[in-house]
Amino acid sequence: MTLTAHEVALISKDELKQADIEYFRGKYGLRFIRALRAVEECRVAEYHFKPSGSTAWIIRGLRREYLVIPEIYCSCRSFYQSVVIARKVDACYHLLAQRIAQIRNSYEVVESTDAERRILFVYWRRTD
Repeated sequence: MTLTAHEVALISKDELKQADIEYFRGKYGLRFIRALRAVEECRVAEYHFKPSGSTAWIIRGLRREYLVIPEIYCSCRSFYQSVVIARKVDACYHLLAQRIAQIRNSYEVVESTDAERRILFVYWRRTD
């Protein structure tokens, strides 16, 4: 899922107009609305791990937290079923939320350690 330069410019605005929202809803359906809501509700986080300097994007969903590799992967069931298996869409709402949050610079930064990263990745990668 790659956004065009035009789409990035639209999302970058301080305030989205109704026409902008309709454009994205036409392209992504309700996934865009859910993604925008996740960003507005501050449910997107980028973890920074030390001393390695590695990072991880996490979206707090309704039931649990999901690991997102930007524009590539999400640990949610919808990604696996709708993107990988059925190939009906090119992104789940978590991937959209991560990209919107990054473009708008609207996400939480969490500092952590590499030791904790190993524990967190086991938790984030589970598929239930």
